[in-house]
Amino acid sequence: MKKSIYVISSLLIGVLIGMTTTAMAAPVKEYVQASFEKITFVVNGEEKALDADPLVYQGSTYLPVRTVLNALGYDVGYKADTKTVTADKEVDTILSEANDLMEKEDQSVETTVDSQETNKQIENLNYLITKRKEMITTVEGMIQDAQNRTDVSDEVKKQKIEDYNSIIEFSEKLIQTYEDQITELQK
Repeated sequence: MKKSIYVISSLLIGVLIGMTTTAMAAPVKEYVQASFEKITFVVNGEEKALDADPLVYQGSTYLPVRTVLNALGYDVGYKADTKTVTADKEVDTILSEANDLMEKEDQSVETTVDSQETNKQIENLNYLITKRKEMITTVEGMIQDAQNRTDVSDEVKKQKIEDYNSIIEFSEKLIQTYEDQITELQK
């Protein structure tokens, strides 16, 4: 009889320990109360449209990554196997930024030609050449990144690479123009 009580006690203790271990290993789920709210999303003074409402929880607003990045001018991808979100500047955004930069550069060169001595003009043109070469290096890196992407179609990759190459070609032409201006100033 004592042996039976000992066996039953041992079994009960074993079951209790097993249940405790199982309970400790179980993931804890926490349910929260949150709400979707309409908000105005403004970036650099420009209102951006959101295609999904943000979630508000305990005074913090949570925005969908894809929606926000698209509104900021990025192409967004997702690699499910590594759970990685990728974001690349849209080509239109890059071209727009490059055009803005070129307009500023052109204004700088015109001012330089009108108001500064030849050595200063040459120095400014060399600076613009350096900046343009840096842009080419950056875009070449973007081409490498585009080639390595696995979360977009080959067609999308091809279009991105073509657009990036057109930026490089334009920059190379601009560098040649600056170099020609330097040659003229040195005469």
